[in-house]
Amino acid sequence: MDEKLKNEFINTFLRLRETKSKFLANRDLSWGTLVILMKLERDGNVSGIYEKLHITKPAVTYMLNSLEKDGYITRSIDTNDRRRIDIDLTGKGRELVKANRKSHEVFIDKVLTRFGESSSRDFIRLFNRFADIIDELREEW
Repeated sequence: MDEKLKNEFINTFLRLRETKSKFLANRDLSWGTLVILMKLERDGNVSGIYEKLHITKPAVTYMLNSLEKDGYITRSIDTNDRRRIDIDLTGKGRELVKANRKSHEVFIDKVLTRFGESSSRDFIRLFNRFADIIDELREEW
């Protein structure tokens, strides 16, 4: 395989990874932490979140500890099942999710407008094919 093509591919992939932080209204927050907050807002739990983020359960626990320390969530023991921990967004957490959701929507609208519908659809198709190939290769390894 052509070395120049490999280098361009790697650089493009790295640039793509960097773009996700540009969606965040609060730059001190990680993408994974925002995803956890949004999932909590949507359905009140984080079960399965480590699979979605492709991280370990201890990493999710670490993020939850940080979110609690920073005042974005509270945790309490479920009164019906003492083995469960209830996690709730605080007002500060809800505001953060709201600000990031709005920022995200505006950013995406601007990107899609500049990129155009045809290029956007091509990108989605190609990126999904890329993700499928990565998944297939992971299974082979």
